Amino acid sequence: MKKYLYSITIVAALFAQQTNAQEDKNKKKDTVGTEVVNVTSDYQATLNDAFKINDNPLVDDEETNQKKAVKYTIFSVPVASTFAPAKGEAAKVDNDSLANFYRNYALFGYGNYNTIRGELGIVEQIGSNNMYVGGLLKHISSGGGISDVKLDDAYSKSNLDFTFGQRNENNQWNAQFGAMTSKYNWYGTPEDFYVSNFNFDLVDPLQKYNDVHVSAGYESYIGALEKVDISYKNFWDDYSSKESRFIFAPKFNIELPNQTVHVNFEADYLNTQFANNGIDNVQDKYSYLNLSVNPSIKFFDSNYSLELGAGLTYIMGKDKGVEDNSVFIYPQVKGNVDLVPGIVQAYAGAVGGVTQNSYADLAEENPFIAPTLELRPTKTLFDLYAGLKGKLYHNMSYNIRASYKTQDDKAMFTINPYDISLENKQGYQYGNSFGLLYDKVNTLNFFGELRFDFGETVKLGLSGEYNNYSGEIYKNAYHLPQGKLSANILYNINKQWFADVNVAYVGQRFEYVADKVVNGVTTVFDDKEIGDYTDLNATVGFRPTAQWTVFLKGNNLLNKNYYRFNQYQVQGIQVLGGAMYKFDF
Repeated sequence: MKKYLYSITIVAALFAQQTNAQEDKNKKKDTVGTEVVNVTSDYQATLNDAFKINDNPLVDDEETNQKKAVKYTIFSVPVASTFAPAKGEAAKVDNDSLANFYRNYALFGYGNYNTIRGELGIVEQIGSNNMYVGGLLKHISSGGGISDVKLDDAYSKSNLDFTFGQRNENNQWNAQFGAMTSKYNWYGTPEDFYVSNFNFDLVDPLQKYNDVHVSAGYESYIGALEKVDISYKNFWDDYSSKESRFIFAPKFNIELPNQTVHVNFEADYLNTQFANNGIDNVQDKYSYLNLSVNPSIKFFDSNYSLELGAGLTYIMGKDKGVEDNSVFIYPQVKGNVDLVPGIVQAYAGAVGGVTQNSYADLAEENPFIAPTLELRPTKTLFDLYAGLKGKLYHNMSYNIRASYKTQDDKAMFTINPYDISLENKQGYQYGNSFGLLYDKVNTLNFFGELRFDFGETVKLGLSGEYNNYSGEIYKNAYHLPQGKLSANILYNINKQWFADVNVAYVGQRFEYVADKVVNGVTTVFDDKEIGDYTDLNATVGFRPTAQWTVFLKGNNLLNKNYYRFNQYQVQGIQVLGGAMYKFDF
């Protein structure tokens, strides 16, 4: 679906950076080994603070299901680059003196494929005691219309969140509650349907996801209690699958001369019940309670830091009514040293952990999954990494890194095969939905990035990575690219005009193809190759005033008919225009 959510956006312009002076007063100041916090009474809440949002919807395509940690900024708001590798920071732009800062914004955009994007973000102070309240409404929808797709490929997603909190001299707290609703269609049918005169009117491909969620956090700048985070989410779909998840995570630290002792706890409870699959008329149920403790001690001085620790997670699981309990121990060792102070820093580590695979998270990553899955936690036995970062010149910085990790029960997407003999098929049982495969996967990764800063006018970021996977059961790691390359350039043409261009290459991936046994004879099939692709996106904007920004954004400008997931084409060239208005009450 031609970048089914490559909907063009100017995004939640979360005006986190007020001014350099104000940020210096309000943010935590990091050193190599400890943290010093200076908070003043004139704190002004921003949307970024209130909702902990780091990506700017102005240039963010959040629904591409490929989360990017590489962040760029434009006009003093953070921007997530499209299809940038998920490590590092390829380019970061500091505060933009060309724009005035406002706490609130409204945005609307419309484009081809009947794409609509709307957002409203508001945060306001309460009295003079550093309290604030806020709300964030986001909507994205498309009428679909991908060529040669036989089923409806429209989609929509809406989020509404409210927050309130307070930042004091010695602590801060924040609470949020909200809801999400979305609609997608399982439109990626097998190719052989197209040559067998299949009656597509028999298929209802619609799936709906919903959730309600609440969370709260408390952070202290003094004492042994560093922070506490609590969250709860209730998630359900249109097929009566449902899931509840509760997380409680307190963190403690004790400051000693040139040392810091950290102890982190986490309780992560998941309870999931899937839909009746229509095959054995069973509703599969899963529940997992992961109890983790991660003690460590950090040594440091002005040019090095070394953290030595370990983690222990006790997994209490129930898989389809069968108990599955285990204890998992993993390393937590990190270190860095300034080889040439201010120019070259070396870093290395050995870490691990447990990842809870939830229905809600998997549907966020790939909304075309079936409402009947097998859930297991993924255990990272170890992740060994080492790298160098620093400056090659005053305006050129770099980061290179190599890593090798082993993950047990790594979850990978695979298309569920079409079963012609199955009667009373549901909309996801036509070879058009994804299930999961689990394997013990080793990953060798090489990553590198360069960023160039030519003042306020031009920022350029380049990054790339290579992955080599090896599994214990399967021949390949499925739906995981072997390589990625990306480039991004931000150009402030003058005080009113700007442009952002990014291009990305995503390497070859594989889809699992099972061997077949007919009359006792086994036929071995090669896995299907999902081709690589190149994606080009660009945004042009104009500020007629300090409060208004008019933009025009194009996605998939090469008009490539590539597949984001197996059988799922993305939308062709997309053009969306709109405006954002920033304001204060």
